[in-house]
Amino acid sequence: MPSMIAGRSTRMEVLELIRRKGRASAEAIASDLGVTPNAIRQHLTNLERDGFVVSHPERRARGRPSLLFSLTERADSVFPKRYGQLATMVLQEVQELGGPEALDEIFSRVAARHAEVIGREIEGLDFDEKLRRVVAWIGRAGTLAEQTEVQEGVQITIHNCPFRNTALKFPQVCTITPQLISRLLDTGVSQADSIHRRDPYCSFVVQRPRAG
Repeated sequence: MPSMIAGRSTRMEVLELIRRKGRASAEAIASDLGVTPNAIRQHLTNLERDGFVVSHPERRARGRPSLLFSLTERADSVFPKRYGQLATMVLQEVQELGGPEALDEIFSRVAARHAEVIGREIEGLDFDEKLRRVVAWIGRAGTLAEQTEVQEGVQITIHNCPFRNTALKFPQVCTITPQLISRLLDTGVSQADSIHRRDPYCSFVVQRPRAG
């Protein structure tokens, strides 16, 4: 998982400067930031070790080649992102154009598309193994999902919603998980807790299939 670099640290300033320039030497970065070249070289060594920058030798007409540093794809993760804001704006326009029914249809299609992919991986397994794999798949999105036995069946609790800010504005987002579970396990799913209703987490109760 990519490391995050917080605050206005020199490390972050180095990354921002390289992003603006495309490629830069330690000496050029030191000059722009008003820091000693040795201090910048130490930052660059650590950033290269962590996978955020990569060095390229630049040959000169005279003297030793100079090292130029550029950002890797991984470095993109440390710069600000506003995916949630974009998603909210797009969903707002969809709702304006097609009404709430359009959003219902979109999220139903999203659930169906994921269910089709996951369904191929769990075909032929028994209910408990299917459920375990589905919960693990949901957990890979960073949801901190867990399952517990309850009187009504199996409760799946999601402690972290990756789409929380969007879901607070558009409750249709919350239908993806129960629809996905219901399609994959061919059983009833009811929502017990909801972050949209300001509960601390989301939880769903999955009915166990009746024997026979």
